[in-house]
Amino acid sequence: MADESNEPIAPQPALLLDSDLFFSVKVTDTLKHAGYATRTVRRADDFARALSDDAAPPAIALVNTAARGIDWRAGITAAVARRIPVVAFGSHVDLDTQAEARRPGATSVIANSKLASDLPGVVARALRRHSESGMESGPERESSP
Repeated sequence: MADESNEPIAPQPALLLDSDLFFSVKVTDTLKHAGYATRTVRRADDFARALSDDAAPPAIALVNTAARGIDWRAGITAAVARRIPVVAFGSHVDLDTQAEARRPGATSVIANSKLASDLPGVVARALRRHSESGMESGPERESSP
């Protein structure tokens, strides 16, 4: 019988919708160290297709609401429809966009600074909130400094 405690743990899949190459690399690297294999896409239709990958569905979806030229609203809606938890992030001063991200059901809506300072914690809390709610209740707001 093999000792299962020595077997490598497969990384959890994560999906990122973002047009900012610099920031997406930082998110990907941080998530890699937290045990996630992150795929970054730059178009909402590619995001929707990746959400539907039944062979490797993402455990978490992250959406940059400040991404230029990307229909991030469609991305959030598609992830929520697949019952995948969503962390939406963007400017801390753009309250209208934060409200728009909550409307279709983002699990957490946070400022870029919170994402940068505590990404593994943000993801863990979103996954826990998603699991506890069963997506039956409305989205909650992640507090940010």
